[in-house]
Amino acid sequence: MMTNDELLEVLKAQIDTTATAGISAPQDAEEFIDLSVEQTPILQEIHVETGIRSAFNLDSLSLGEPVITAGTEGTAPAIADVVAAARTRKVLQPKEVVAAFDVTLSFLRKNIERERANETLNRLFAKRFGKDLVLVLFSGDTSLPADTRTNKARRILDGFVKQAQADPAVHDYVIGANPSYHETVFPGLLNLLPKDYRDARDELGFFVSANVYDRYAQEIGSRATALGDMILAGPWGRNLSFMGVRLYPVFGLDDNRMLLTPKQNLCVGFGSEMTVGRDVYHRERLVKVTLTADVDARYIAGDALVLGAGA
Repeated sequence: MMTNDELLEVLKAQIDTTATAGISAPQDAEEFIDLSVEQTPILQEIHVETGIRSAFNLDSLSLGEPVITAGTEGTAPAIADVVAAARTRKVLQPKEVVAAFDVTLSFLRKNIERERANETLNRLFAKRFGKDLVLVLFSGDTSLPADTRTNKARRILDGFVKQAQADPAVHDYVIGANPSYHETVFPGLLNLLPKDYRDARDELGFFVSANVYDRYAQEIGSRATALGDMILAGPWGRNLSFMGVRLYPVFGLDDNRMLLTPKQNLCVGFGSEMTVGRDVYHRERLVKVTLTADVDARYIAGDALVLGAGA
């Protein structure tokens, strides 16, 4: 195990202190984002865009009804039989976020190997950054008071839930008191999703709170069946589904809010620049890290999303 002095030598050798210190090259920023995604299951499922300079257009073309008719040689389809594709455009415009971490030398001394200080720091911060990002993407609300650390994070932008609440194209499901997720809630959400999306079960996801995930697991697990035994014994967060649609527990999501949508309908965008400043404080025996990035969140098609909400 390294002493503090040895650790400081490693850190000094690896942390750049030049005038351009901390400004990440594009590939470095993408590596950090990839590391966050790698350690955050939800981010592996949704649509991620990187390297956005100022704005990025999310375009979707949808055909809401059958387009084929019987063909007659030498005769063009009737005008009434020509279906126009509906175009949906949302715009990602990343805004600045700042993450500040203090790490003690004693923690680093116990958790890193020589010559791997930066790698360890990046992995540690990327994991927390990804977790906080999920909170903001789904539960962000710019109207919240800045009275708690959680609210300060959620105030960064309006997340998927807040956007859906204001979107008339979104399908709304009211979650009643003392809900049964297996009997009423998930069937109700699924029935509201248009058939064109509902048929592609592998592409869909129920995005729910960890508590709702657990309650549904208890509903299924209470059955005296092999399936019930498997649910209770299986790996948490990976083995629950309803009618072929997987459930995804979302960090920070309210118990009375849930989304059903194609997973790739949910999008997060990262700006092209990211800065990481690392400062070693000998007297306090701390490494202070400040990460600055740009992020935004949008879903593409409101018609492809069902919002479940309770009182």
